[in-house]
Amino acid sequence: MTDTIVTVAVAQVPSKFGDVRANLDAMDGHMREAAAAGAKLLVFPECHLSGYMFDDRAGARGAAISAEGDEMREIAARCAEHGIEVIVGFLEASGDKLYNSAAVVGANGVIGIHRKRHLPFLGADRFVDEPPGTELSLFETSVGKVGVAICYEIRFPEIMRSLALEGADFIALPTNWPVQSAILAEQFTRVRAAENFIYLLVSNRADEEGDATFLGQSQIIDPLGAVVGNSGRTQGLLTASVDVARARNKTIVVKAGEFEVSPFKDRRPATYRVS
Repeated sequence: MTDTIVTVAVAQVPSKFGDVRANLDAMDGHMREAAAAGAKLLVFPECHLSGYMFDDRAGARGAAISAEGDEMREIAARCAEHGIEVIVGFLEASGDKLYNSAAVVGANGVIGIHRKRHLPFLGADRFVDEPPGTELSLFETSVGKVGVAICYEIRFPEIMRSLALEGADFIALPTNWPVQSAILAEQFTRVRAAENFIYLLVSNRADEEGDATFLGQSQIIDPLGAVVGNSGRTQGLLTASVDVARARNKTIVVKAGEFEVSPFKDRRPATYRVS
C-alpha cells in the first residue's frame, strides 16, 4: 500500500433477533452507504447476523451459520459489488461446536475468522464453546493489517498488545456492550489504542434486545488515544479518514534528541513474569 490515507467506518445499527436473512439484507444498505463515503473497511457489531440475548444453547444454535456457507458467499458478493471489506459478528456453527465469531470478508471470500476466547457469563456467551488453538487473529486487508477481538476481550490487554507486536495497524472490536459497560467505552478504548499505538475501531449497538439495553458509543480512536469520532446513541455509520502511517510509528517525540519516548523499543520482556 503506497497511500497511507484510508477511510474506515463502524456501524452502530440494530440486529433483528434470530433473523439472519433480515440482518443480511440490512447489511447491503449499510455497505452501500459506507462505500459511497469512500470507506474501504466497515465493521459491524458482535453477533450482528444472529442477535445475542439467547436463553439457551438450542436457540443460539438455531441462529448460527457456517463460516463456509451461503451467507458468507453472499456477503463476499456484496463486497465485490460495493468495493469494500467488512468485519461482521455472527454465531458460528462448526460441526457440533458453537462459537461467537467475527468474519473478515472481502470480494474474494472470507479473509479470516476470529473466535471469541474470553467468554463472560452473559447472553449467547453462556452457551458457546471456547475455541481451540492459540493463533492471533491478524489479517491483511486493503487498509492494512487488521487485528480482531470481540467485546469483553478488551479487558485482556495481552490480546491487543500481542496484535500490535505482530504489526497490527487497526484492531476491530465488534461489541454488544450493555449500558452497564460504560467504563469500557469511555476509558478502556482510549487506553488500549494509546498503549499500543493502533487505531481502534469499535462497533456497538444502541438498541434493545431481551432485557439488555445496548450502550452505543461506537467509536474510532487514534494511536495516541484521541477520539476521532463517537456515535453516542445515534444509529447509523461513523466514518473517518485516517493515516495508517501513524500506527506504524511507535515513538513519541516531544523535542527531537531531548524528549523522546519509545514504549515498544523500551520494553523488557525478560523481566515480565509471575513467580
